[in-house]
Amino acid sequence: MKFTVEPIVVTPTNDREPDPSPDGSTLAFRRTRGDIVLLDLESGAETLFHPSWNLWIDWRWSPDSSLIAYSDMDENYNSEIWIEPVDKSFTPVNISKHPDNERAPRWSADGKILAFLSDRINDEYDVWMVYLDKDVEALPDVELRQYYDDAVEAAKKRKPLDPPASKSDEDSEDDADEDDSDDTDDSEDAEPAPPGEGLELDDAYLRLKRVTSFPGDEDDLELTPGADRYVFSASGGAGGDGGLFSIQWDAKEKKRLTDSVNVQHLSLDGSKVVYVGAGRAGTVPVAGGDAERVEIEAQSSQMFAELSRVLGDSFYHPTMKGLDWPALSEDYLDLARRSRTPDEFAYISMRLLGELNGSHLGVYPSEDPNPNVQSNGRLGIDATPTRHDGAPAYRVDRVIDRGPTAAGTMALRAGDVITEVEFEPLDPKGTLDSALKGRVGKETVITVIRDVDPDGEDGPLGASPTPVNLIVTPISAGQETALRYDDWQRHNARLVDEWSGGRVGYLHIRAMGSADLVEFERDLYAAAYGKDALLVDVRNNGGGWTADRVLASLMVRPHAYTVARGDASGNHEGYPQDRLYIQRYTKPVNMLCNEKSFSNAEIVSHAFKTLGRGNLVGQQTYGGVISTGGWTLIDGTWVRQPFRGWFVIDGTDMENNGAIPDIIVEPRPEDEAAEGAFGDDRQLRAALDDLMERID
Repeated sequence: MKFTVEPIVVTPTNDREPDPSPDGSTLAFRRTRGDIVLLDLESGAETLFHPSWNLWIDWRWSPDSSLIAYSDMDENYNSEIWIEPVDKSFTPVNISKHPDNERAPRWSADGKILAFLSDRINDEYDVWMVYLDKDVEALPDVELRQYYDDAVEAAKKRKPLDPPASKSDEDSEDDADEDDSDDTDDSEDAEPAPPGEGLELDDAYLRLKRVTSFPGDEDDLELTPGADRYVFSASGGAGGDGGLFSIQWDAKEKKRLTDSVNVQHLSLDGSKVVYVGAGRAGTVPVAGGDAERVEIEAQSSQMFAELSRVLGDSFYHPTMKGLDWPALSEDYLDLARRSRTPDEFAYISMRLLGELNGSHLGVYPSEDPNPNVQSNGRLGIDATPTRHDGAPAYRVDRVIDRGPTAAGTMALRAGDVITEVEFEPLDPKGTLDSALKGRVGKETVITVIRDVDPDGEDGPLGASPTPVNLIVTPISAGQETALRYDDWQRHNARLVDEWSGGRVGYLHIRAMGSADLVEFERDLYAAAYGKDALLVDVRNNGGGWTADRVLASLMVRPHAYTVARGDASGNHEGYPQDRLYIQRYTKPVNMLCNEKSFSNAEIVSHAFKTLGRGNLVGQQTYGGVISTGGWTLIDGTWVRQPFRGWFVIDGTDMENNGAIPDIIVEPRPEDEAAEGAFGDDRQLRAALDDLMERID
């Protein structure tokens, strides 16, 4: 069997994502960044169906090939779902109409149901749907179930289009038509229905229904032809276990199909999901069952060419920072061609990306995790290696507050000497962490020597009293990092309260995500209540997206106050908290930033200074500010895609130009080495001193 492969679109533009219409007459594809172009496969004529600059424009043909549903952004980067006829017989209709983002429209096989993703609730993408045909929406429950049953049966009968007939086939068909002229069916000669006939689009945005509400985001949406099941990936499923899921139309059955993968499409009858994950293609039944996987022979040359081409078209800087990008790509191509492992390919690709001297770039190979990896347990302590009775041991210097060994009868104490784990002496060639390998979440016996005399005769730790066995449950490294962060934040708050005589509050914003915004609002109330001023700290903040929510809290201007009958306090600042968009603070504020403030934390730092809310204190921020997305290559390798630059009002590119504080306090090694668990924080002191001058 032989096939002839020929190009049908040859242009100097970056044409990609070919998508044939269901009737086989037209090919839709993306040109440049987001233009949707239609190619008539018979005449070869091209039509620009929808112009767009949006890299993430997404579209799907309606089943009768007369409509296209697409998601596109406006000039404010708000993404909506539109339905537009191919023949332009009516203007595009926005069926989502919401200030949050919608994307990934998916049709049922009869064109009467449309599903999509929306982040309109809790800033998390969920699956939503709408009955475009009100007659279906109005069906009683029994008849609606019959509608879905019939749609599923119809989907099972779907078949691929017949290939184009050869000349001899056409002659044979002509002869057959002459012989069977009395039995001809004239139904095919009937005029096709106008595009969108029977669909109610104008008020669709009022009739949307939420399908899923998993914690986190849903993605990779597909709708089965019978619309009886929604297929999607979820960052958190039942019990927080992410992966690929399907859910019935009435939400009565949810199935976890496999681990997190990149969905490609559904089979024609909707019975299987086709996906790529960890460098391998696979299929899994939509209703649940065993997955079947096949190896993909990674084509390094093709992957590298796609990587450099897409970045060349989409990187936010129009001149690629003055680089000769095609020549650079050619230089690295030979190395990429010779790569033999995903890690080698990623390393070479990242060397090319490094030429851009930009942030938010990266190449991440998709590989199965090593099943033999075991996490080391952590006890929530600071400890120093030492020896006891000639054997390796660890002296506990500090027990972190609220940690797994901080309270109760089994608590560790500063000065304890750890000699054994699970009744085994510590390995002279190992560490305390390695002794706790595989012990995360498991009750573990820790043997300690307690109340040792430092001046004893048997060496620096003195004589050996009776060992004490403690039963503790080690935590993960990530949990201990969060524990140390909370301890550091409480320490700073205590210092600020002490130094200011209780007049100034302090809070730190860990990152700029949804969960961090919830913490910010909680901490803002707790830290600022009854205070004359506030320090907001974004040092070491890795970024996210919530800068404007934080600013909405700090930049609000009071427009009224309220007084209830019987309130004789004379307070003219009271306002009902439940009326506010977000908890507010209107008194004096300073903000702290440093060289480890990154991305969205830099945006909020720039904004704080630009808007003159207070003084920015600390060290210039990192200078890594680009809006980023990403896409996957053929083997599942994920490539970050910085597509949108951020600029200060005066035109300064925030990329490579970090926010410069009003009061610069450079860190010094001796500050970190100062006595105490957290050293000497001169930046915190400088920010407070400046604030105190303003409120005195």
